[in-house]
Amino acid sequence: MSQSAAPKINPILGPNVMKLGVMAFNCSGGSTVTTAPEAWPMTWPDNVALAQMADRAGFEALLPVGRWKGYGGASNFNNRTFETFTWAAGLAAVTEQIAVLSTVHAPLVHPLIAAKQAATIDHISGGRFVLNLVCGWFKNEFEMFGAEWREHDRRYEYAAEWLDLTRRLWSAEEPFDFDGAFFKGRDLWSAPKPLQGLDLPVMNAGSSPTGQRFSAENCDMNFVMLRQKDQASDMAQIAGLKAIAEARGRRSSCWIHGYAVVRPTQAEAEQALNRYVIEYGDDIAVENMLSIFGMESQTLEPSVMDAFRFHFKAGHGGYPLVGTPESVVDDLVRLSGMGVDGVLLSWLDYLGEGRQWIDDVLPLMESAGLRAPYSR
Repeated sequence: MSQSAAPKINPILGPNVMKLGVMAFNCSGGSTVTTAPEAWPMTWPDNVALAQMADRAGFEALLPVGRWKGYGGASNFNNRTFETFTWAAGLAAVTEQIAVLSTVHAPLVHPLIAAKQAATIDHISGGRFVLNLVCGWFKNEFEMFGAEWREHDRRYEYAAEWLDLTRRLWSAEEPFDFDGAFFKGRDLWSAPKPLQGLDLPVMNAGSSPTGQRFSAENCDMNFVMLRQKDQASDMAQIAGLKAIAEARGRRSSCWIHGYAVVRPTQAEAEQALNRYVIEYGDDIAVENMLSIFGMESQTLEPSVMDAFRFHFKAGHGGYPLVGTPESVVDDLVRLSGMGVDGVLLSWLDYLGEGRQWIDDVLPLMESAGLRAPYSR
């Protein structure tokens, strides 16, 4: 799809109370750390089929995970991945209304390159592009690149300058010099500009206190990991992020990842979940993941890591949407009341269970007032 002008608003910022997206399907295994035979094999035809299915159903977002190396274990979870900018360009060309994201590791991609890539995809999509900015936490990947590994808080200082330079490249009408702490250059220039200009949305998933402040102060969308200790603490986390953003005069929305297992009864849903997590879950890959994630991201304290082992096998630490269509929609209503604006979904069987979500859950979301009726 090629257009000469951006739409009035990026679909990811549209009016639905609870927006929907699909995430991680550019990676082998998707979000389920399991050797179950239904685990996502990750082929390009399946990526296209899933993206077009979500597009036709009125979903708002397609989010890839930026991954360069797997986590070992029997599944070697996420070892095969499509690079996210070329992935987004391909899917932008075969979809019509859904926002397409790329995930960029700021320390591995120069702003000049990222600015040009983002603008290109924004033109291919007709103004539906969103940039997901990651500051970097998987040290093993950085060692592959020989990239400098910075102390945790220093990564966010780097990312702030990276984003400032990228946005200047998106907006500057003349070449400019840049002399920062991390980047220096003369006669910097990038064209064409994004169709969305500086309104091109940026997402970030900072979860540590420093990361949350960076995300709220600099980005338009916060990708939140709910701790799931109690509703009050999760509500406080979301409210705090939005308050920081609003104090800086920024628009603010909070998204979460939800892994979904929907069946006619609660017992059937839990049985299906336990099958792929307990019978087929890859404990070695999850231990590797939690070790890296806990040490480098400063997101999970040890007690929470223990509780999250099941959730990481089930769906990369996402929020469990497990039950009947009716009970899952009740969960979504509650999440909306907590301040969640969007859910990025993953399933064990993306195509089969994604179709089931569209047929069985989406109409109930519309009836509950979470989404406007959509012609499917």
